[in-house]
Amino acid sequence: MMDSLVAYQSGIWFHRNEMPSLALEKRGHAVKQVAIGKTVPDEFYDWCDVVVFGRAYNQTYDPVNLMKEFKKRGKRVIYDLDDDYWNVPKDNPSFLVASAFKDQYEGMIRECDAIITPSKVLAKKISKHFKKKVFICHNGVDLDSGRMYQYLERPHNDDGVLKVGYMGAASHWKDLQLIGKVVADLSKKYDFLFVIYGMVGEQLESAVYHANKMLQFNLQPEKTPYYMQLIEFYKQLQGVKMWHIPFMPPELSPKTLSNADFDIGLAPLEDNKFNSGKSCVKYYEYGAVGTVTLSSDVLPYKDEVTYRAKNTYKDWYNKLEKLIVNKEFREKELKKQQEWVKKNRSTEAIGLTWELALQNQKGMKVMQQEDDKKKK
Repeated sequence: MMDSLVAYQSGIWFHRNEMPSLALEKRGHAVKQVAIGKTVPDEFYDWCDVVVFGRAYNQTYDPVNLMKEFKKRGKRVIYDLDDDYWNVPKDNPSFLVASAFKDQYEGMIRECDAIITPSKVLAKKISKHFKKKVFICHNGVDLDSGRMYQYLERPHNDDGVLKVGYMGAASHWKDLQLIGKVVADLSKKYDFLFVIYGMVGEQLESAVYHANKMLQFNLQPEKTPYYMQLIEFYKQLQGVKMWHIPFMPPELSPKTLSNADFDIGLAPLEDNKFNSGKSCVKYYEYGAVGTVTLSSDVLPYKDEVTYRAKNTYKDWYNKLEKLIVNKEFREKELKKQQEWVKKNRSTEAIGLTWELALQNQKGMKVMQQEDDKKKK
């Protein structure tokens, strides 16, 4: 059940609805994505065996009541939680939403039959506080469907221009401040292009201009920390040779990332409770298009990424410098990372975990036994 009529505009929809749908379809299941309403047509109740709710819904709807109705009709009801809503930082654009919808998402957690999440940290927290069965259902990347959102190998342009890049959403300005001075200082020593893909849907200079106006006239005081972080990061990059690519719709994003042609992909992340409940999707996407990842040495990255930096200026500087100057090391690390992503986070690789979570308890046990036999 999608959370709005325009859910397709969200990266969360892409990774928690579209990619799992593709993964399940590849395993022979029929999947429908339906936008929530005040009621559900009987034909849909009759059609499905399992229904998955996720995130939070407009307050004019009653998702908990719909969950109860599905359960009355013998359907398995799952709730998908991909963020730690209880620890959203105040400078995150989603903070107010997380606070306002607390009763709703906690109600859905209590009502559902089971919970799915991409995070081991969240799984442990949920099972402890809500005594619910929780399944780890990883995010994945499409490598071979032939659809518009397939992740293709980047061009690897031999134009003599090294590209150091970052891809992310608007909630990551504070994370980027971890590496702003590092990038600026290294750019004085080495010739590379720093590329930012995403963060805002307009040119970065325009976004900074609007942020300054918002602060000048105190138009959105609740977003002051967000605007200040955007401006502060932009100041760190003065003098850096830089290129910004505005947001693209999620289904067009894989091609855009590939065409951006990052040689090195950065994944800085603050060490806090909210971030530890995330997944390594940035790592999967970089690896899918042939970009080597350097991430912060914090959860969730420290569980999966092979090349990491402690969140200090010195370590980020040294680790990034090594990737810039040592092409042989860069290519060797990329090969290792790319092989891991293809083996463990393709839609084929994640399909079984989703399949097991969406079945009843007996079905999950049988499927796991069959899979164990195949591995032997």
